[in-house]
Amino acid sequence: MFKILALTLVLSTIGAITAEMYIPSLPYIAASFHVNHSLIQYSLTFYMLGTIVPALFLGALADIYGRKRIIVISLLVGLSGTLGCLFAKSIGMFIFCRFIQGLAFSSTNGLGRALLRDYYKGEQFAKYSSYLSMGFALSVDLTPFVGGVFQKLFNWHSIFVFLFLFNLMSLSVALKFPFKKIREKQSFNFRRMFVNYLVICKNLKFQQYNIIAACTYSVFMSYLSVAAFLWETRLHVSPDGFGLITLLLSGCYVGSCYLNSRIVRFGLNKVLRLGLLLTLAAGVVLLVSGIDGYVSRLDLFFTIGLFFIGSGLVFANSSAMAMSSITDNFSSASALYSFTSIVVGALFSAIINLFDATNVLPLAIIIIFLALSSLVMELFPKFGLKNSSSYS
Repeated sequence: MFKILALTLVLSTIGAITAEMYIPSLPYIAASFHVNHSLIQYSLTFYMLGTIVPALFLGALADIYGRKRIIVISLLVGLSGTLGCLFAKSIGMFIFCRFIQGLAFSSTNGLGRALLRDYYKGEQFAKYSSYLSMGFALSVDLTPFVGGVFQKLFNWHSIFVFLFLFNLMSLSVALKFPFKKIREKQSFNFRRMFVNYLVICKNLKFQQYNIIAACTYSVFMSYLSVAAFLWETRLHVSPDGFGLITLLLSGCYVGSCYLNSRIVRFGLNKVLRLGLLLTLAAGVVLLVSGIDGYVSRLDLFFTIGLFFIGSGLVFANSSAMAMSSITDNFSSASALYSFTSIVVGALFSAIINLFDATNVLPLAIIIIFLALSSLVMELFPKFGLKNSSSYS
């Protein structure tokens, strides 16, 4: 079990760590390239867009040719993208190399989830997914803190040196792990890939929880797009201070994941609904604070912390219910699951970039909208999808 969880953690975190570690440095990278805040925010958006392009193809290829080959190629491409960011001489080249990084890491998270599904399903999957989420949160949310320290002690380039070394370590782990061999090797066929994805899309239970996960992920990405500017520019927190705040927020997420592993026996749906209600409450509180015109550090920490707690109850259970409804082509299903979250997340990340990054109102409205949409999908699935079966 430990080896499986360790490899899944490495695969699941490299993309998120690459996406998030540089966030405390965004204002400084903008200053380095002499561009405004809105333009540098698109480096995160284009990273996400990069993960969209090959995601579905790589999932299908992994079901045909095996996961090891796809993962190794992805990590090698990731090394080139990281080096490009490190030596970029213009904002255009920097954003392009972030796009290359996104291309590279589009498959790793999905294949990590598929690997876990090879061994577990149902409540067991939800339980181990919670443990994985705790490890994921500790590693991923530690990276903005580390990034903030690197920014304070050195500069933003040092962050990409660290990312390059972490990429090398991940490649070494993947090369040494004995992946399961595929049962029946087939040649790649676009028609077969299309048919496989069509079958998955017709799985209404999968789509229901796939959409809920995508909405929650989009709240995360919307927050990350403006987080450095809210904390550092509006509330005058230092880069390492912002990293420390992110680390403390991760404690809310880790605690929520642990709580989920304890209370999941009461029903996956019931716990998921609680998480969505907490997310909605966070959006409402932030909206009230924004309308009032005064948002303190404590106000922002409380509302984002409330969302982190809610998301810990949503992600593991939505993933468990979506993936447990699949009986074959786990890599393809996992790729579609990740693809949907990334597409919706990139959309809302681009939307929030249109507004003042130091204003909390756009973020509050997005949180409320996505939380309400998820609750409707969970409580009244017939409004969007036919409900096939219940886990509660």
